[in-house]
Amino acid sequence: MSLRKRFPLETLVRLREHRTESARLVLMEKQRQTQACRDQCTRIDGEIQTLQRDRAHQRAQLLAPPPPGMAWPAALEQRERHVDHLAELAVAAQERLKQAQFALRQAEQAQDEARTAYFRARARQEALEQRREVWRREQRGYEARREEAAAEDLLIGRRPSLIHS
Repeated sequence: MSLRKRFPLETLVRLREHRTESARLVLMEKQRQTQACRDQCTRIDGEIQTLQRDRAHQRAQLLAPPPPGMAWPAALEQRERHVDHLAELAVAAQERLKQAQFALRQAEQAQDEARTAYFRARARQEALEQRREVWRREQRGYEARREEAAAEDLLIGRRPSLIHS
């Protein structure tokens, strides 16, 4: 007697289908999470580029004449603080980008693992379905042989003189 409980083949097929569908749903969720991380990296990268362009533009404007009524030293100091502030924002965005890229790598790894699990579940389901088809062909073959044997028995039963001769 086997230690493992034997399930009817149709129940096993349904169980495999359920597991394959569950693995597919997990894979789709991991794909969504990966895409969200990728979108966040793209957004942060765009933010960094915008900050760098703004900083370069502000640096180019450092020596422009100040607005009327504002002294040169005050205007220059204000512009320098703004350029420094933009640089700090860019550095902070770079750090957020590093964190987002790390999260993206983790999400991609999780997606790869989910993809592997899905294909493994799908292969097991297909193998079980093949086994079911082999079983069905065998059953049809047994049935055909039984019918042939029954037909032969009928023929033999109708011609008793042939058997005794």
